[in-house]
Amino acid sequence: MSVSNSTLSRPSLEDTARKLCESRGGKWSGTKGMARCPAHGDRNPSLGVTLGRRAILLHCFAGCDQASVLAALAREGIETSALFSGSSDEFPIQPRYSSQPSAAALRIWRDARPLHRSPAKAYLEGRGILATSHALKFHPRTPLGPKGRARFLPAMIAAVSLDEGPIAVHRTFLSQCGNTQALFAKPKRALGSLGEAAVRLFEPAEGRLGLAEGIESAMSAYALTGIPTWATLGNGRFGLVAIPESVSDLHLFVDHDSGGDLAAERGLGAYLREGRQIQVRRPKLRGTDWNDELQSWLRRKACR
Repeated sequence: MSVSNSTLSRPSLEDTARKLCESRGGKWSGTKGMARCPAHGDRNPSLGVTLGRRAILLHCFAGCDQASVLAALAREGIETSALFSGSSDEFPIQPRYSSQPSAAALRIWRDARPLHRSPAKAYLEGRGILATSHALKFHPRTPLGPKGRARFLPAMIAAVSLDEGPIAVHRTFLSQCGNTQALFAKPKRALGSLGEAAVRLFEPAEGRLGLAEGIESAMSAYALTGIPTWATLGNGRFGLVAIPESVSDLHLFVDHDSGGDLAAERGLGAYLREGRQIQVRRPKLRGTDWNDELQSWLRRKACR
């Protein structure tokens, strides 16, 4: 869970979180605690209380939704505003990573071809993904390995971008026939420092944005929900990726596994602020991701 870099906001938030736990029959330790949930008849503490980046994060392990918990706390005199440290302008967060573009990555991106009618497009279609994105291209001879010993292989190329533009690329190496991943270890590899960048597949719309771990999951979540989604390129990178302040409705499309649990925790810790709603969304079945969910939906549709 990401914790605020600002020492100015921690004391008041931490005091509030500790008092919330202790007043409701729970305990507080470090940056986390448990309390009896106010939204249901809770004999044993089931409300997780965590000190987030700019807010106190609440999660009822018995299943109460966040709105119900906040409403119950408000009835007890704890207003929602008390759970936030204030605006991001008041406590600015400094960039944590270098955003120096990789010359080699930018050269690959520049030389890559449009996705249309390419093996990369066939690869996506083989996974049930029909949409295209300006952030994806195809390169027939993508270098892999050190200079002098590099192999040149077909790959789907994704631009990893900040507001200023691409700073790195992500490569999904493909088989020679083009419709599957290459059959060697780690066919998906980044080139360049990712920092706070993401594969920005679609622009946020009307304040809505989704985040997913991988490119295929992000494209699948978009296909299923219509929510423009970015790929973080790692469960641990939820919370590291910078998102626009204008996003008021954030959807975390996480995998239904322990990695997805980590992604949800980090995303909630980093992105929750006053005026922003966050929904954690998982595929139905344990052990699946959003591309599995899309392919399952397509199979059900074909049987109707």
